[in-house]
Amino acid sequence: MSFSARSTLRCALLAATAGGATLALAGCGGSNNYNSANLPCGAPQGKYALVYPANGSTGIPDNIAGIVFGSTNGLTASYQAYLLPAGSSTFFQFEPVAPAPSPLPVPDTLPTFANPIFQESASGGQILPAATQITVYLNDGFSNCNPTASGSFTTQ
Repeated sequence: MSFSARSTLRCALLAATAGGATLALAGCGGSNNYNSANLPCGAPQGKYALVYPANGSTGIPDNIAGIVFGSTNGLTASYQAYLLPAGSSTFFQFEPVAPAPSPLPVPDTLPTFANPIFQESASGGQILPAATQITVYLNDGFSNCNPTASGSFTTQ
């Protein structure tokens, strides 16, 4: 089920450039008040990285169990993954982060920083479009920040 079907909270893609330099989202995070002055969502007091699926990976199942992030200080339960299929303006909103499975699913990319804390934003059983490039965003639902593109992958 897509984000728009699961919730009255809506994310609409307002603008995006091919290079990803400009991205404006409305209806995400803690309020609908977004502008260029808002900071991107990032790990609280630290760094984060997309771990699974590895950025640029292909052949990822369309029924993926979840998205794994690694961070220096851990992400609070207000963080979740938003997934945007290429050619769509409807996001899939995954569940709030929780401890990641062990071992980590593959293909993964381990963060370059030391001692990452791994957390997963579960899909909740949503099925992504097949054979589609999916861009992963990290969102802090309790803040007034713009979700940050973390990487992308292609479903099988």
